[in-house]
Amino acid sequence: MNWLGVGGIGDATGIVLWLLAWFVTIGLHEGAHAWTAWWLGDDTAHMLGKRSINPVRHIDFKDQRSILFTVVMPLISTIAGFLPIGIAWVPVNPSKFRHPTRDMAITAIAGPGGNLIAAILGAGLFVLASFLYYKLGQPGTPISDYVALSLLFEFGWRMVLLNILLGAINLVPLPGVDGGTVLYHFMNYRGRELFDRLAPYGLMIFLVIMFTVGRPFTQKLVELSMKLLGLLAGLGRSA
Repeated sequence: MNWLGVGGIGDATGIVLWLLAWFVTIGLHEGAHAWTAWWLGDDTAHMLGKRSINPVRHIDFKDQRSILFTVVMPLISTIAGFLPIGIAWVPVNPSKFRHPTRDMAITAIAGPGGNLIAAILGAGLFVLASFLYYKLGQPGTPISDYVALSLLFEFGWRMVLLNILLGAINLVPLPGVDGGTVLYHFMNYRGRELFDRLAPYGLMIFLVIMFTVGRPFTQKLVELSMKLLGLLAGLGRSA
C-alpha cells in the first residue's frame, strides 16, 4: 500500500466498497456541519435539504462542480488504485449566527466529529465481522469464502481508514479546511486579515502541502490506522 493507495487496481468489489465508504462518510461529515449550523441558528443548509446524513442530499446534480468534486474525482481516484479523493461542502451563512466566528468554528469542528462517528461505525462492523468469523467459521477457511462476512469486514476497515485520514486532514489549520475555520476563531485581527487574503488560494495551498510535507504525516496515519485495525481484529477474535 502506498501513502494513499488502495492496493489493487481493477478490483471491482474493492472499488464499490471504497465508494460506498466515501458516500457514507460525506453524508455523516457534511450532515454534521448542516445539523450544527441549523442548531446554532443558520437554516441555509436546512432550506436546501442538506440537514441530512443522506449523501445524495450533498450532491448538487445541477452544479457541475459538485458532480466533479463529489462523484467524478472519488470515482477516478479509486479506479486508479487510491483512496477516494474528493470534496463536498455545505453552504453556511455566518450572518445568521448569534456569534459568527465562534459558531462557524463549532460548525466546522462538527465535520471531523462526523468522521469520528463514521470511524466508530466502521470499527464496530469490522469487529462484528471478525467476531462472527472466528466464532462461526470453519478452521482454516478464509473469510473470503463467507461472502456476507467478507463484505462487512472489508467495508468496516475501509470506513475506519478513510475516516481517520479525512478527519485528521480536515483538522489541518489552513484556510478552506475545517481546522482553519476553527483556528480563525482564536486569531487576532492581523491573523484573520492574513487568512482572509489567503482564502481564495486555500485549496491550492492545502493540496501543495498535503502532497509535499504532508506526505510523511499521511503515511504515519495509515500505519497507525493499520495497527488499530490489527487490534480491532484481535478484539473480535477474543470476544
